[in-house]
Amino acid sequence: MIHDLTITLNEKTLPFLPANDPFMTWSHSVNHDEHQVQASVVSMSSHMGTHVDAPLHFIKDGKSTAQVDLAKYCGQAVCFDVPDVTPDKVLDFSEVLEKNKDSIKPGDIIIFHTGWEDKVGTKEYFNYPEFHPQTGALLTKLGANGIGFDLPSIDLGGSIHRDLLGRDLGIIESLINLKPLIGKRFYFSAVPLKFENGDGSPVRAYAITD
Repeated sequence: MIHDLTITLNEKTLPFLPANDPFMTWSHSVNHDEHQVQASVVSMSSHMGTHVDAPLHFIKDGKSTAQVDLAKYCGQAVCFDVPDVTPDKVLDFSEVLEKNKDSIKPGDIIIFHTGWEDKVGTKEYFNYPEFHPQTGALLTKLGANGIGFDLPSIDLGGSIHRDLLGRDLGIIESLINLKPLIGKRFYFSAVPLKFENGDGSPVRAYAITD
């Protein structure tokens, strides 16, 4: 079964409000009425909707989306539930990871369901909790390739982004529809577009379960 984990984008989709990102614009360079074919021009942030971060996002001269190891964004994955998430609560995954360490394999992409996806489309979605500073160390200890989650970002200041990206961990943000995946192993994909200087990329994220 294929699970679509991606936010649908249109010109009303809220961009990343804390950074005052622009809304997406979409226009047809040619259309069916005049040319019997449609082709479009789109303008949007590289971090809009369900997207990935490349090291270049926070690390000068870091790898771009054209240079990253795709194994950091696709492969075997596991999903765990993180309960009782509130805006003022630092997200510490240590207890969840310790409880489930026997189901984690080296090279996994570890995905966290917090329920925050229920706020997608509202301004409250961007009043998100930040991750614990030890998140990168925990993932590295487990041999993870990357992390995905249903919040819009890891932190606002950038220090935790820099830590994870400096450890060559893939970051996949703003996933949705994670509830059916909790406690399961599955194939996951959220590979970025191959932009030469890409600091991030919108993706069509999905999971395949038996």
